[in-house]
Amino acid sequence: MSRFKDTRSHILDVAEELFSEQGCDRVSVRDITKQARVNLAAINYHFGSKEDLIAAVFERRVVPVNEARIAALDAVERSAKKKSPKLEDILEAFIRPTIQCSFATAKGEKAFSKLFGRCLSEASPEIESLLKRQFEPLVERLDAALMKALPHLSRSEIFWCMKFTFGALHHWLLTKDRFLPGWLEEVDGEAQIQKLISFAAAGFRAA
Repeated sequence: MSRFKDTRSHILDVAEELFSEQGCDRVSVRDITKQARVNLAAINYHFGSKEDLIAAVFERRVVPVNEARIAALDAVERSAKKKSPKLEDILEAFIRPTIQCSFATAKGEKAFSKLFGRCLSEASPEIESLLKRQFEPLVERLDAALMKALPHLSRSEIFWCMKFTFGALHHWLLTKDRFLPGWLEEVDGEAQIQKLISFAAAGFRAA
């Protein structure tokens, strides 16, 4: 790895951890430079501003997952051809990339999951605008696929079902290793993916 990429990634790791613990508003650039042991010039060189650094923290985690989701939706639609895509296949395209990514990069994803949860609970117009830009292409594709698969549901009903599905997925990210009773049998990642798909599909069908 080049020195440029190594320094940039290190700053992102430190910023992500601090943002997850304290919130984006409470962490200063000085806090980040101190923890990362870099000078202000490194932040300015790699990111330009704190706002651009925050955007880079989210883009590093959100963009690859959403690109994988859109690629999976492409595959689902190609497989369906002229027929309506299956609900479970659409939900899998949305759910699987997130869970697989979480298992693949445990430490970083834990910090980002905590940061994401914090941002959802602590209103910030700037963060909301950032997330809207990053999720808009995915949401448009999901809406179109779901309306094709479930033509009897209104766009409003699909919105609410998807909102609750997103909530369930995010709750899983935040608590996947916590609050598990001692009697619960161990369930691998694939089984958890299938359980969440089944749960979400039941919600759509009950609408």
